Amino acid sequence: MVDFVTDDRFLRHHLAPSTDSEAFWEEYLRTYPHKHTAWQQAGELLHAVLLGLTSYSRTYLSEEEEVRLLDRIMRTAEAYDAGIQDTRLREEDAPVKPLRQTGWYRIAAAAVVALAVVATGYLVWRPKTSRKAHYAETISALESTSRVTRHTNKSGQPELYYLPDSSSVMLAPQSEVSFTAAYNQENRSVYLSGKATLDVVPNAGKPFFVYANEIVTKVLGTRFEVVAFDDGSDVTVKVLNGKVTVYQNNVRNNGAEAVPKQSAILLLPNQLVVFDRKAELFDKRLVENPVSLPEVKSLPKFEYEDGYAVRFFEDIKKTYGVNVVYNPELLANCQFSASFSDESLPEKLDVVCKTIGASYEIIDAQVVITTTGCKP
Repeated sequence: MVDFVTDDRFLRHHLAPSTDSEAFWEEYLRTYPHKHTAWQQAGELLHAVLLGLTSYSRTYLSEEEEVRLLDRIMRTAEAYDAGIQDTRLREEDAPVKPLRQTGWYRIAAAAVVALAVVATGYLVWRPKTSRKAHYAETISALESTSRVTRHTNKSGQPELYYLPDSSSVMLAPQSEVSFTAAYNQENRSVYLSGKATLDVVPNAGKPFFVYANEIVTKVLGTRFEVVAFDDGSDVTVKVLNGKVTVYQNNVRNNGAEAVPKQSAILLLPNQLVVFDRKAELFDKRLVENPVSLPEVKSLPKFEYEDGYAVRFFEDIKKTYGVNVVYNPELLANCQFSASFSDESLPEKLDVVCKTIGASYEIIDAQVVITTTGCKP
């Protein structure tokens, strides 16, 4: 849902709909029907936040941060409105409405939506690329200025390949990884086509970058999976251990390796992000079956005899590294009895939520608990 309300096209469609925008979103929802609910919820959020969100946002933002954010949103919205006004001025018979009537509504709406997103702890700005980035084009540009090492897995089985710094790449069949002569000297940048699981040797002085179609993944030392086929509709990054940041690569590579400057999505263990290459939208999720964090030394036993729900949700956080959003006051009197062994995280959540009369949703890779509370 948050991806929609931080997307320029979504905002413009709801604040100033056009025939083109309606056609775009109708086609998008036909192609991705599973996102229809999130799209509707984002629209409801957009209109709901117009009612007094500024005072609410102060809980999460200092006055200075709020002013800085509002200034950025307002400048963006004013630039958009200026373009609309110029178009209207060129229409001889069309009356021109004052900017205070047409522009301020969009500015205010964009501002409060941005504040709503920051209040939920997830603000992502994504400049739009002009066209799809393809692996072959990138490698061709690099080869014009530097020696490039390319390794392709031509077998039918996954193949383990070691980079010069001893970082490893488990390369899937028909996948390729490349790097320039500057690798491990000036940088640690690799370029991927296909699917690979990477185990990166930590080096705080040289961050590790994976360029995969329109996506750039940055790490200091971790294990993660990237799926980025040239003919695929999506690019997926999944964290297996550690953490990574994922950017949209809007810089066309002309042979010089560049570090993207725009804001990033932070991924932790048991999280993944899917980048829709057509719509240029990120969708951050939990992995289908979250696993226990390897670094947790003493894991909870998940055995509860008249146990409190709050303890269960804290055990989830500790075991899986998954943030659980809930109101501790509403759950203060909620108790249950259960003993879990090999059940998956969704199965555990289903049992406990049904027992205490609550429900849960997965939103931006977080578990959000909804409840009216329990009687003492």
